[in-house]
Parts: sequence; structure tokens; C-alpha cells
Amino acid sequence: MENEGKYIYCIIKHRTRAPKESKHPTGQASTVRGKESGNQRFGFWGINNREVTLLSYKDIAAVVSPIPIINFDRLDKKELVRYVASHQEVSEKVMKDYDLVPMVFGIIAPSADEVLRILEKAYLQFKTALKQVKGKAEFVVQVWWNPKKLLEELVNINPEIQKLKQEISSKGDILALPIKLKLGKLVFQELETQRKNFINDIHAFLRNSSYDSTLNKLINEEMIANFSFLIEKNRESELDAKMQELGRKYEGKLRFKYIGPTPPYSFTKINLSLGNFELIDKARKLLGLAEVVSFDEIKKSYYILSHQYHPDKHQGDLRKEEQIKKINEARSILKNYCQSCDELLGQKNQKYSFKKEDVENSLIIK
Repeated sequence: MENEGKYIYCIIKHRTRAPKESKHPTGQASTVRGKESGNQRFGFWGINNREVTLLSYKDIAAVVSPIPIINFDRLDKKELVRYVASHQEVSEKVMKDYDLVPMVFGIIAPSADEVLRILEKAYLQFKTALKQVKGKAEFVVQVWWNPKKLLEELVNINPEIQKLKQEISSKGDILALPIKLKLGKLVFQELETQRKNFINDIHAFLRNSSYDSTLNKLINEEMIANFSFLIEKNRESELDAKMQELGRKYEGKLRFKYIGPTPPYSFTKINLSLGNFELIDKARKLLGLAEVVSFDEIKKSYYILSHQYHPDKHQGDLRKEEQIKKINEARSILKNYCQSCDELLGQKNQKYSFKKEDVENSLIIK
């Protein structure tokens, strides 16, 4: 008999849910009875039709279901697609009632105790990520163009391209070769400029509706952009209206598709192998702080750096935009650590220690 582990779908902020009845795929009714020995049942089923439950640690919980310990790389494509679909379906169902940190596909813990150890080890990372995605969901915006059609329009409106084409037609093949090379380079440059203009315009138009955004890998040659936006769930109708406006503006030139709401996969990168001290120490150094500081000193350092790297001062500078994201994340990590220290002592500290021995002995990491 195969050893069974726990498949981890996502992490949520734990709260007791009211009992409800749900049906197993076989038709058998099941009642969610709340917390039972730290294991709360959800009332629906995940991979291999196994029941989805919660394993809780402090105020967070992992959404899990039993699964044989297998190597997903050895599965055939059809079976792998089925597993991935079940993973996504569970996360989307959970997202209807909870803010969640989605886990990447394929994480199996060998036991319930190991799940709890993961929650303990990465408690600070999960708490920080849950705060970042509170009330938000991911929306994917994909954009395609027709380069042949755009090239035809470019030839008709660009006088330099028209001039080079006329020169080519008036010369023999050998004499026209340098001109053809020049024309090809010019056309490539013009199309690339057009592509960048499209991307910048679309991103600028949608960015104000989002909390964060990222540019993903392209799927094929005709796709020019594959954005993910982190958007407050209650602003979905605003995004829908903007997408319709973009469709009208670029009708005949661009084709749009947007998907969502989905779990925020692109905005919650949790590194389970990174120790909490390393995480906090990295955030402290990024803000240029000493090992013992007050929260006012943290705020002051954050204010100076956020002002220095503010996007309004560096529009279009992706490196500066990435740096301000790191600064915001560092502040969130340190703020969460300080709040956890206050909760432990039952009072607000004047000074907070970021020394290794103090961080590792804090309640955040047992």
C-alpha cells in the first residue's frame, strides 16, 4: 500500500466556519462540523475525490487533502492535466470565502505534522502575504496583434518606408540589396516601437485600477503582452469597463482576453526554504536599519526610501519600480514582526531587536 501524505492547495487566515452540508461526488451528504482536533472539514473534494480539510497553526491554516506520495513528473500528460485542474478548482472554491496564498502545484507533505511544521517555519511569510492579498484577486490580461496587418498600415503611412520601397523597385536585385537590408531594419524598428507603445499605453491605462502588476512570459509569437494585475475584488466591474474601452480603442489592431478572478499566484511567492531570521534580516538591511530600532525609525527609513524611488519620479524605469516593490515588502515584513512582538508581550515595545537570537526566540518561530 502506498504511503499517504497531505497535498497542500493554499494557505488561508483561519476562522471557524458555520456547519453546512455538501455532497460528495458519489452523492453522499457530508456535514462540515467546524474544528475537530485541529482539522476542519470544507465540504468539498479535491484531487482523487479526497475530502478537503484544514490544518491550523495559530491564526493561519493549510487547505489540504490526503494523497499517495507520488512523483508528478512521472505521470502522463492526461493524468497530470487532471491533477492540475483539481488543484485550481479547489483554490478557486476556497477563494470565494477566504483570502488565500496559493501554493504552486505539486506540494505534498509526508504527514499532517509536516504540514504544521511548514506553517510554523514560514509563519511570518504567510502572514505577510495574506496581508498583501487581503480583499484582492489576480486578473490576467493577454494581448495579441496581427503583425502582417500592422505592417501593411505602416507601409501606407510611413514616408521613409515608401521611399525605400520605390528605390528597391527602380534598381536591380544586386544594387537593391543594401536598400532591402535598410528597409528590413527600419520596419523591425517601427514595429518594435509600435509594440512597446501598445504595451505602455495598456499598462498605464489599467495600472491605476490595480494594487500591483507584473508582466508574464508570452505564449506565442503574436502575443505582445501577458499582464497580471492584483485588483481589489470589489473593483472587478471597473476593470471590465476598462477592458471594453480598450477593445473599442484598438478594434481591428489588437485582440484582448482577460481571465479572472483567480488566486493571486503571481503576487505571493513564498520561499519555504528561507528561514525567518534571514527574511527579517534581509528586510532590515534593505531599509538600512540597525539591529535594535523603534517602529518610528522603521517608518522614517521607509518614508525616505519610498520618496527616493517613487514611481512618479522614475516613470518607465522598471528597475526603480521593482526596487519600490522590494521596499514596500520589507516594510510589511518588519511591521508584521513588530506587531507579533507586541502581541506576545501584550504591550507596544519602544524598541525592537532584530538580532538573530532574539528573532529566533520570538513567538513567530518556536
